[in-house]
Amino acid sequence: MSLDSGYFWFRLFKTQGIGPKLLGSIAKILEAKNLNPEMLPRNQSDLSAQFPELAKILTGKIRAEDREKVSTAYDQLTDYGINIIYPGHPYFPPHLLEIAPVLFVKGQQKRLMSDSVTIVGARDVSDNGVQITRNLSGELVDEGINIVSGYAEGVDAEAHLGALAAGGTTTLVLSNGIKHLHQKSAFKKFNWDRDVLTVSQFDPDTKRHLWYALARNQLVCALSKAVVVIESGPERDAHGKMSGTFYTAKTALDMNLPLFVLNPNCLDNPPKGNADLIALGGYSFNPIDGVREIVAGYTTKTDTT
Repeated sequence: MSLDSGYFWFRLFKTQGIGPKLLGSIAKILEAKNLNPEMLPRNQSDLSAQFPELAKILTGKIRAEDREKVSTAYDQLTDYGINIIYPGHPYFPPHLLEIAPVLFVKGQQKRLMSDSVTIVGARDVSDNGVQITRNLSGELVDEGINIVSGYAEGVDAEAHLGALAAGGTTTLVLSNGIKHLHQKSAFKKFNWDRDVLTVSQFDPDTKRHLWYALARNQLVCALSKAVVVIESGPERDAHGKMSGTFYTAKTALDMNLPLFVLNPNCLDNPPKGNADLIALGGYSFNPIDGVREIVAGYTTKTDTT
């Protein structure tokens, strides 16, 4: 197999001992030297002589006996309609380098570069919360915005569906490998090839894990210009279980992204997490003026950074 860029990054991704941090380091070296993978020598001695920084990272990690297994797995991606997005790819957002240097995607890759807003919230969302989510998602689509969420039950799914029902586009960010993507029944009537982008930062064969959900939430934020919370429980419930929505919202604040939180008084049972997140720095919004406030807020933030 020729050393094309996709295979190069997939081979590194599959190599034990090379994680996101080292992948990012490799990308920075290639960029600094204006190199692409096709320009690298194939044998270790030439690599060491010409590019000692890269050789230092790679020496002892890439095993020849793994080549056939990795090559087969790479070829299988095509059978699943999966593409690899990597540093230097036309649709790789550069700011993802420290978060997810390799992505596995299905659908319209260009959605990675869209103006996007993330909508998240509780799995056991109220009926009023469902309606607000659907309406808000549809109205944002009317503004030319792509909707991002985590494809979980509740607010995530309603945000995706609201975008699609309004004739817009949406990005599903998975907490498992992309080969385990399951098309939920409510989504089957929509045009996935045209309007849905599915993204995973994990090995295509991996199953869902709690830690993956937390890592996924960081990517959900990074793919957007703003994050919107519909309903959130407290940071931890009475049993000490952490709220994924609350974690995502705090991640948005840590990343200096505009965070918009539905005014809890708009709901029959005001969610405590919403009030707490507003106290932490989230912007309170109401359903009537929400879209205008969100668009104005993230546009202003983008213009001043």
